[in-house]
Amino acid sequence: MCIRDRYKTEDLFDGTFSTNLPQYFRNIRDKSYVPDNQEIFTNTAGHESFMFEITEPPQVPDTEVASFYFTDLAECNESVENAVTTSFVLPNEQMPFTAPSVVKLYLEGRQKIVPGKGAGTAESVHIFLVIVRLKEVNSDVVISLNVPCKESAEEFEAKVQSYKEVFGAVIGSFKVVSLEVFHNAMQD
Repeated sequence: MCIRDRYKTEDLFDGTFSTNLPQYFRNIRDKSYVPDNQEIFTNTAGHESFMFEITEPPQVPDTEVASFYFTDLAECNESVENAVTTSFVLPNEQMPFTAPSVVKLYLEGRQKIVPGKGAGTAESVHIFLVIVRLKEVNSDVVISLNVPCKESAEEFEAKVQSYKEVFGAVIGSFKVVSLEVFHNAMQD
């Protein structure tokens, strides 16, 4: 995979947000059921996936919210082992199209997941997470990239580093276009 692959602009949630994704990621909405609060894109040539999810914010401090979502994801994935490798408040310059007052949190971690609900051997999945806290509309946007290990440890580490750059490009182009849909929902 070449990180210089061409990107395409994707409108998310009917134009509420937008971001640039590599051309080889496709929205799965046409092929699978996806809840209205999620947008999921998968690599057409691999097993990696991006998910954008709008959630009601948990009642935890900003400093703990990334770990909260990582743990929640581990529980949903029925992870047999998980570990956070890095977590920090994302500097504004890494997400320049969001307001400086918006809290943005970054986390990377690993989970061991047994595919097929317990049938098979656990495989390692590297998870990239960014949480965008939209407090004015009482919502969080959770952006995740899952990179499963199908290679040797050395090849996997190289793939993770490559996808780290891809994830950086995606979150660096993430833009809040309009929060009107949230304001309309609050008026209903």
